[in-house]
Amino acid sequence: MILRAEGYNLWDSLWIAESPNGYDNWKIHDMIQMPDDEEYQRYGRNQYDPRITKIEGTYYMTVCVHKKDARMALFSSQDIFNWEWEGFITGYGYRNTVLFPEKINGLYTALERPMALGDIWSTQSPDLKFWGNHEEVLESSTEGVGVWGERKVGPCGTPIKTEQGWLIIFHGVQFLTDCELYHTGVMLTELEKPYKVIRVGDEPILSPELNYEIFGHAVNVVFASSHIVEQDGSIKLYYGAADRYQCVADTSVDLLLEAALNR
Repeated sequence: MILRAEGYNLWDSLWIAESPNGYDNWKIHDMIQMPDDEEYQRYGRNQYDPRITKIEGTYYMTVCVHKKDARMALFSSQDIFNWEWEGFITGYGYRNTVLFPEKINGLYTALERPMALGDIWSTQSPDLKFWGNHEEVLESSTEGVGVWGERKVGPCGTPIKTEQGWLIIFHGVQFLTDCELYHTGVMLTELEKPYKVIRVGDEPILSPELNYEIFGHAVNVVFASSHIVEQDGSIKLYYGAADRYQCVADTSVDLLLEAALNR
């Protein structure tokens, strides 16, 4: 995995981590070096929330880069360990961009969250550089998601292709009197038109309940960021707890489909 780490100076860095089973005995490899070119230095100071998607044999990593405001950047790799800077793919005001694992109707497709709206949108590109075809996918509201996603929503890991549609794991934010609660939910969209939602699960699949999910740098947060789908359909869902711990939860494609369609 690509691990986000926060230093004592509160700046974030990205590191390569490897485990024999996806649960423990993690080995931390080298830190990923950020570009030293003029464009990155002008717009980038901090980096976080990496998302990795493999498309046609190449790994692509989207990263939220922050200086004056948030902006999404793209890196590519052939082996996970060596990354090349591809450039910025949005202007200011975007977070949570994640690529679909295959082209849709001949175009690269991504989900993203315009920060001013707090909603999930889809966008497409012929070359991973120029993006358009913007469509709203999911609105952050009690009508669109429910109370647990009324504040904002954002895509998590790579969409999972199933016969029924694209399974999309996302975070939803609930506003309380004096704080926010980050939940994790799931929805199903059409395969050829991923901006068309078939159904959103009524209930979160993960909510802050345990002490390490409630207390930390950011209280009441479970923030799913990536997952591994095994050949048997089981899923390792990785999430950050209270912005302090990296955790993993076990689920499956069948359970997520059940949650998206029937719960």
